[in-house]
Amino acid sequence: MGWINEMNGKNRPPNLDLDLLRSFVHIAETGSFTRAGEIVGRTQSAVSMQVQRLETLTGKPLLVRGKGGAVRLTPHGSYLLGYAQEMLQLNDRIWAVFQGKTPPDTTMPDDYALPIKAQREAFTAQVMATLLTNGKFSEANALIMRYVENNTLVNAAEINQKDDDLIMSLLSMLEYISINFLSNSMDRNIILRQRKSGLLRTYEVLQRYIVHKRQVWGRPNAYRSFEEVIKNYISIDFGISDQVGVTRQQLVSPDVS
Repeated sequence: MGWINEMNGKNRPPNLDLDLLRSFVHIAETGSFTRAGEIVGRTQSAVSMQVQRLETLTGKPLLVRGKGGAVRLTPHGSYLLGYAQEMLQLNDRIWAVFQGKTPPDTTMPDDYALPIKAQREAFTAQVMATLLTNGKFSEANALIMRYVENNTLVNAAEINQKDDDLIMSLLSMLEYISINFLSNSMDRNIILRQRKSGLLRTYEVLQRYIVHKRQVWGRPNAYRSFEEVIKNYISIDFGISDQVGVTRQQLVSPDVS
């Protein structure tokens, strides 16, 4: 802890306000400024101002309001969310102890006995093992790789029901991984060490399929988290512009493990 004592007031980083973090977390978890305000006992405009203060403090945009009032996290917001949740959990646990609501020697469940980083690593390893060993996912991946090798896009109107089910199963798993990736519940380094070019090309051949499903289901945000991971974390390593759509010509890059 000596490094803390060596830091003078000028070099010490500013403290993150837990009230601001609490409102931010509730917005992220509920997807609504109004609902978050109800939880923390503030008006919608007051919660909005809290987010603005937090963004000013961090110097980064954390939330984006979409059409219809939908709220989504930016990459910086996704990064902050997991740590903010940990900070609030620790604060609330300490407060409960000193208020006599939780005995100091309370034995926590096994999951809580592990450090947060170890929990993330274990959860990520479990999910990746499922993805790599499950026969259905392996079959779906083999199907997609055939499209990649043939430089063709998946056409939802031309595939049979079996292939459609396989692709939806794979996309559902990729969306699940992406949601946990963005919420910082997974070890991002483990995910990003996988074959990024494979993920990018999987998204490329499935773009029209995803658009078709959104239109058929009337769900414009279907598979949006997977798309966000590709756009903000995968494609940037290939020098691709900040656009969701990518072309075959842009993918002439060596595989990155």
